[in-house]
Amino acid sequence: MLIFYLMLVIIGLGAGFILASTGVIGPLLVPALLFLGLPSGVARGTTLISELPITVFSIIGHKGQGNLDKRIILALLPGAFFVVLGAKFSTQILESHMQLTIGILEMIVGIIVIYKAVKLTSEQDPEITMITRGDMAKFTTAAIIAGLVKGFSGLGWGPISIGLLLIMGVNPRRAVGASLVIRLLLDCFGGATYATMNLIDINVTIALVLAGTVTILPAIKWATRAREKTLSTFLGCVIVLFGALVMFRTLLFMP
Repeated sequence: MLIFYLMLVIIGLGAGFILASTGVIGPLLVPALLFLGLPSGVARGTTLISELPITVFSIIGHKGQGNLDKRIILALLPGAFFVVLGAKFSTQILESHMQLTIGILEMIVGIIVIYKAVKLTSEQDPEITMITRGDMAKFTTAAIIAGLVKGFSGLGWGPISIGLLLIMGVNPRRAVGASLVIRLLLDCFGGATYATMNLIDINVTIALVLAGTVTILPAIKWATRAREKTLSTFLGCVIVLFGALVMFRTLLFMP
C-alpha cells in the first residue's frame, strides 16, 4: 500500500508540472492509473476530478503571469459545446479506430509544431501581436476540431487545440492558458458525470491533487521564463509523446 501511494505521489508531481506548463495530461495520467490497477472507468473519472483543482490553480498562476488572453479564450469557447456533439456521434464509430486516428493526428500536429519551432531564429517571435477577425475564426475552427476529437474519444483537447494554435502562430504561453480555461469547463462536466456513476476513487484523487499542486508554480515560472523556441519545442515533443502513447495503448488492446 505504501508503494502504491508513493507511486501516486510521483505521478501527481509529474502530472502537476506537465499540466501547468503544457495544458495536457490525460493521455499520460489515465494509463498510469490503469497500470496501478484502477478499473478503466474509475481511472478516467478520477483523472477528470483530479485535474479540476490542479487546472484551477494553474489558471490562477497563468493569470498572474499575464498568460490569459480573453480573445483567444472566447474563440476557443465553442469547442466546449462541440464536445457534446462529438460524444453523441461517438457510438457510431469504433472506439479503437477513432483513438488510433487521434494518436496519429496528435503526432502529426506535434511534429509540425517542432518543425516550426526549430525553424525560428533567436530574433524571430512566433506570437501573433494583432488578432484579426480572420485569426479568431481560425482559432474557433481549431477549437471545434479539438472539441469533436475530445467528444469522440475523451482524448485530444489539449494536444489538438494547443498544437493547432501554435501552428497558427499563437504565443505558446497564451495557447496553454486559454486551453486550460476551456479544459476546466470540460473537466467540470465530465467529472460530474463520472461522479454520479460513483466512478471516482477519492483517496487516489486526494493524493494526486496534493502532489500535483506542489509543482504548479515551478512549472508556470519555467514556462513563463523559457524562450518561445524552447517552450514551443517542448510542447511539440509532449504532443508527439502523448500521441504515441495513445497509439501504443490502442494497438496493444485492439482486438
